[in-house]
Amino acid sequence: MLRRGSVLLATLAFAGSAAAQNRVAPAVELRLTAPAASLSAPAAITASPLALAPSALFAAPSLSAAAMPLAAPAAAAAAAALPALAAAEIPAAAAVPGAVPAAVHASVPALKAAPTSALGAASAVVVGKDEAPAAADAQAAAAFDGGRPLNVLMAGAEAVPFIKTGGLADVVDAVARGLAARGHKVMMVLPKYRQLKLDGVEFKPAGSVVVTVGARTETARLLRAKIAGVDVVLIDHTEHYDRPQGPYEGNGSVYTQDGNDERFAFFSAAALEAARALDFRPDVVHAHDWHAALIPAFLKLMHGADPFFAAAKSVLTIHNIAYQGIYPISSARKFGFDAYWTLPMAPLEFHGHVNFLKAGIATADAVTTVSPTYAREILTPQFGENLEGALSARTDGVHGILNGIDPELNDPRTDAHISRNYGAEDVAEGKAGNKAWLQKRLGLEENSRAPIFAVASRLAHQKGIDLVVAAIDELVARGAQVVVTGSGDKPLERLLAEAVARHPGKVASHPFHETFVRAVYAAADFLLMPSRFEPCGLSQLIAHRYGTLPIVTRTGGLADTVRDLRDDAERGDGVFIRDFTVLSLVEAAEAAIAGYNRPDALAAARATAMSNDASWGPALDAYEALYRGLIGADAASRSASAAPGSGDKTSATSSASDARRDGSTAE
Repeated sequence: MLRRGSVLLATLAFAGSAAAQNRVAPAVELRLTAPAASLSAPAAITASPLALAPSALFAAPSLSAAAMPLAAPAAAAAAAALPALAAAEIPAAAAVPGAVPAAVHASVPALKAAPTSALGAASAVVVGKDEAPAAADAQAAAAFDGGRPLNVLMAGAEAVPFIKTGGLADVVDAVARGLAARGHKVMMVLPKYRQLKLDGVEFKPAGSVVVTVGARTETARLLRAKIAGVDVVLIDHTEHYDRPQGPYEGNGSVYTQDGNDERFAFFSAAALEAARALDFRPDVVHAHDWHAALIPAFLKLMHGADPFFAAAKSVLTIHNIAYQGIYPISSARKFGFDAYWTLPMAPLEFHGHVNFLKAGIATADAVTTVSPTYAREILTPQFGENLEGALSARTDGVHGILNGIDPELNDPRTDAHISRNYGAEDVAEGKAGNKAWLQKRLGLEENSRAPIFAVASRLAHQKGIDLVVAAIDELVARGAQVVVTGSGDKPLERLLAEAVARHPGKVASHPFHETFVRAVYAAADFLLMPSRFEPCGLSQLIAHRYGTLPIVTRTGGLADTVRDLRDDAERGDGVFIRDFTVLSLVEAAEAAIAGYNRPDALAAARATAMSNDASWGPALDAYEALYRGLIGADAASRSASAAPGSGDKTSATSSASDARRDGSTAE
């Protein structure tokens, strides 16, 4: 179990390539793979849990997670030698299946194992530092800038409360507000979609910016408001953002494929010009996901000699590497990028196309993602979605920083959207009252002893909903009720509707709604999250707050935030699905039911879950440490350059650093 805010710095030397797609298809289909840091041979399957006695106290058969079939590039040394701004695109055929590269340990001599978790394996690795000294790091880096407040330009495609299609919106808002509350000056830039919720917020005109697009120039208006200490700036361009339909609904979608290259390249360029127009000189520009990933490229490749941005460092956060923004090379040329940067192996090029996310990976001063395990996973062909080479080519690795949630917003003691408020001291009574309300509301049998297994998710392949649907009959046969709140893929919706029809009074579904889902968290006993991959996941963190125990696959942020009750009855707060099969899901559910039937065990697990610290504080510590580290390293470099007698050694170091920034090599 990772301490909240832990930073994973991984520098594994993997590489791979495949056909380019705008949305890369999931690489994992039928097997759950274990993190690289916890490789083990599959254990023998022991007795079936069907005969499990309630006294087993959550103890079910030990099914070992399958060892991740990592690939060892035959040319790993070549990948390590590539310039930091070029992707290592070594054909996957050069890999040796199942082998762990010797370069993994040889290239990171300072690798340290985190404290052993309840899973019995190192749950995080950190290069060259202890597991969670984020605040100390920030203080050390602050020595170079006096600990002054930083100017942070935050750019993303969405942020609550204005628009939300997924967890990206929560993170952009939470990090921006959190940094502002700590005294930093934060400007958050968003596109002005027609669907923005602007109720109660007065945006005022703040000038305009001009962006060159091919042979023409385009102008966007700037609208500005101050919200919770954050300077929010909207990029108002009618053609790009004033579209009629809602997110993910065809031609007018926020992320529609029709012209998305221009929409988000324009947004990236306009975000920087907005900072200039409003005289906001950023110390750090923090870009989120592929929609804003060209911002680091604009900074490095087009504004490198611009005095306004001379001190700016860039950070790219990858929320889901499967979405990359892949378009024709002409998309980059339209926005002024020299043809050199789109040549094979150059920062923007990806199999004959331009890849926005790869461009950000190649040019940002730091790359982060939203959990330590996901940071480890995306450096492998299994999860890297063909960008593991570009990530591995970075000499500074990938920072994994766990997302948080707002503990005040997600508090069953004060939540106005649930039937009965409760805390850790009366969780049994509180959940019983909410269960009775939900059963009546959804037409389920009003049975206080029936455990409720809930799903609060998009109905999508990534989320493993097909596994849940396939297991529903088995769950019902064991006395459970199943509640699914969500919508998405039509085939999954049809299968779910069939399950509801087969089990009236036992299975129910409801469209996802921000307030109704809270009633589900409050009523449910267990949350099902059998994700094929999960960069971080917020649902399991919210479930913990409501005393609902997650049943999850051991991947990404799920692996970092859940302890298996079968391995640690005292500190456990959920159950792992140990293989990506219906059998393993049912076995995990049976272990959960066994604990549910023991009131003392259930009470202890709920108390542990509700006591977890899932706040944003530790993550903000880590981001501050990262920002100040970038600024401090630059200040230290400048100080060393000015030191008497530094001479040729400093010059060579600066040249190598400059070469990494502009994509060239320095011998």
